[in-house]
Amino acid sequence: MNSRENEEFTRLLRSAVAEAEKLKYRPTQFKKMLDAYGGFETVKRVLESGKPSDGFTRLWELGRLELTCEAIIVETKWRWHFDDDVVARAEKLLRDMRYPFKRFERDAADGNSGDLQLAATASQADHPHSDESPLVPPSASDMRINVYFRTVLHAPVANARWSWGSADERTRRVFLRLWRMDIASLDGHQIIRVLGPKRTDRPGWKERVRHLELIKSGYVALGVICDKDSPDSSVIRQFDHDSLLRLGHLIDRDDMVYMEVDGTVPVGCIATPGELPETIESDLREVGAMELSATTRSALIDARLGQGRFRRELLRRWGAACAVTGCRVGAVLRASHCKPWRHSNNRERLDSNNGLVLSATLDALFDAGLIGFEDSGDMLIASVLSDEERNALGLPERLRRRPGPALCGYLQYHRNHVFQRSSRPSTESSGVS
Repeated sequence: MNSRENEEFTRLLRSAVAEAEKLKYRPTQFKKMLDAYGGFETVKRVLESGKPSDGFTRLWELGRLELTCEAIIVETKWRWHFDDDVVARAEKLLRDMRYPFKRFERDAADGNSGDLQLAATASQADHPHSDESPLVPPSASDMRINVYFRTVLHAPVANARWSWGSADERTRRVFLRLWRMDIASLDGHQIIRVLGPKRTDRPGWKERVRHLELIKSGYVALGVICDKDSPDSSVIRQFDHDSLLRLGHLIDRDDMVYMEVDGTVPVGCIATPGELPETIESDLREVGAMELSATTRSALIDARLGQGRFRRELLRRWGAACAVTGCRVGAVLRASHCKPWRHSNNRERLDSNNGLVLSATLDALFDAGLIGFEDSGDMLIASVLSDEERNALGLPERLRRRPGPALCGYLQYHRNHVFQRSSRPSTESSGVS
């Protein structure tokens, strides 16, 4: 590929980037590579490993694989500028995702090597029983659950094709994809299978082992419950979007690993450290669509942003200072809801009893469920925080005064649904039914 051709090819890739940005996906790293290396070298680098890049996975989730550099070099005249092994890697990635690409081929009719045309046969017809990958290509439900992990749980999976869950290092939570039909009973307790017999050839199995090690070290375990049509199926028919299983003790038995089911957690209570801009924007759009008086709408918007009447009343209640430390520096004080916004009605959202004035660090810990408060005002600390981390954060502390009855009700909701309770290993060996 000469310099003129490389410039033309780079422009084509930039046009694909522009289309991706219309979908609110910004491939920043890919753009930097185009600036630094040009189109030809960028594509070779992206395809060097033969594994799906983050951009490839994101465009797959958006249903726009035709915008990937893999599809572009397979389906356009530019395929002839790349070595066969590079094109083969691109085709394999597309085939694994069941993308029906059409090869751009030379026109054999007139023997003119410069004339190109689209091949009529799609990739899946060419390779109906390809054994190149032992992994089952993702179904539509697989794609939806991957988006759910990324946009709702804010814990994207490591690999869109084979991951069985994800770990969120920020909040020290592990989210496991689990089958409803694997729920059983053990000594009167509900349990669920989380790992089957040893399968070291499956990357998903190895990942699950790593996730269970995190849980043993103190990470909180939560399960996303999926349904399938038969025990032998690996295709997700549907999954629970609204609640998660709170998982407890780990139980090893008969070469299987189970976990106790301690209850359910509403998805809206799964907070992330700090508010994500898109989450706040979504909540504000919801308020804007409600049939409300202008005064109520304005009050709700202010409350969601931690401003207005909600903040003023909280500051009045706590003497314009942090409810724990007594800090009076306004720039670091946050008006924090105890019962999360998503699970509060409009009255609760504006109720100053449903809140605490906290410094920014304590607010982030409280939102993430890493601290909570007893009705006495004593602080609860999630066991995932080490002694060293507690000391660095100056924990534990307690509320400067005992909460009133109304605040206690909201703090109880936070303890039950937001505060993180860790799982512990168990050596139970009774029969499973």
